[in-house]
Amino acid sequence: MGISFEVRRYRMRRIYNTIALSTLLSGAVLFSPAVSSALDVDYDKGEVVVRVTPGEPTQIQFPGAIDGGFMKKASTLSLQPKDNDLVVFAKENINEAGEAIIVRLKDGRSYAVRISRASADKPRNDVVNINDARGSILGGEEEEAPYKERKFDYAPPSQVSGLMREMALAAEFGKASITGYRMSDAYRGQQVLNDGTLIATIDRIYIGPNLWGYVLDTANAIDQTQKINPAAFRVDGTRAISARNWELAPVPMNVEQQLAAKHKTKVYIVTKARK
Repeated sequence: MGISFEVRRYRMRRIYNTIALSTLLSGAVLFSPAVSSALDVDYDKGEVVVRVTPGEPTQIQFPGAIDGGFMKKASTLSLQPKDNDLVVFAKENINEAGEAIIVRLKDGRSYAVRISRASADKPRNDVVNINDARGSILGGEEEEAPYKERKFDYAPPSQVSGLMREMALAAEFGKASITGYRMSDAYRGQQVLNDGTLIATIDRIYIGPNLWGYVLDTANAIDQTQKINPAAFRVDGTRAISARNWELAPVPMNVEQQLAAKHKTKVYIVTKARK
């Protein structure tokens, strides 16, 4: 589902009011003197990595007003947008790999941001300013044309690459539906692959007039790292295969590794529609 920014606004406002009031009364800084740094990023269509510390706010400044976005269903983050700024609070269970969010601006631009846990050699970013060269042409009489071009950056769901992207947004960021497709979870949990090294089960199936999309939960079944072979997932009529990551960590040996879940991934398969 989309990030419900408005729902979080009241709660975060209360947090900031409490912080401000406590600071005035005590005359002391509430946050510990942990190492932090500001970050200036020139956006190049890649993923922006932001380092955070649980319990401490990080402010991300975008080159335009925020309109919404997507985040994981069971997120380790709490977000509050206001105008061009997004304030991020991380929960204690966020790890160094972190999690990705997608932020969309009112002018149609969007940004992929990975929020990761800070460490001794990778300190927390207290303020992150994202610069975007595309913003220099969004003014005056030329304002409408870049937005129209931006809409064609991604293929529609009727095309193979478009369906792949939409399935990833639905499975990993909670998007509710895919235009032109019926989602079926009738076979959820059914095992489709178990060769002793990999176990894959059906998460959901998207049924369209020309294409079908399969989302599989895939896990490593051995005690060593292994790379996924896409050929293992080919079925009749396969048009494309994609995965969140192609290399899986060994079977977890402790709770920390189990929570990190690096031995698991999502595999996406697009096939011709079955008649």
